[in-house]
Amino acid sequence: MKSFIKNKQGFTLIEIMAVLVIMGVMASVAVSKINDISGTAELRALETGISELNAREMLYWTNAKFLPGGWNANGSDGGVWAVMVLNTDLGSEYSWLPNPPNIGGATLGFGSQSMALTRVFSTNLRAARWSP
Repeated sequence: MKSFIKNKQGFTLIEIMAVLVIMGVMASVAVSKINDISGTAELRALETGISELNAREMLYWTNAKFLPGGWNANGSDGGVWAVMVLNTDLGSEYSWLPNPPNIGGATLGFGSQSMALTRVFSTNLRAARWSP
């Protein structure tokens, strides 16, 4: 029994290489999953930014409806846009192309993702809406 144990020196080169190959495959799978998560998070951030823009549009549109004289006197889409364009900054992580955005739309970016948005004008019956 002693001579059997004495002859064992350690792992063979083949065994070490097999372990390294297995670890490399596991690492490549993990890196690809992390990249997928990052891209998905950036898309969700863009969707959140669009929701924020639509909430702001609703706020300014509602304000225009309740001004003295109502929508017709004070609340044309140009009046809503004059306030909205000053409030399109969603934070330093977001970017607009062109900057500031146009009344009809622009491209909103977050990280490596971007989305072209169209702004449907507000009327007496509905607030403007941003959509891809």
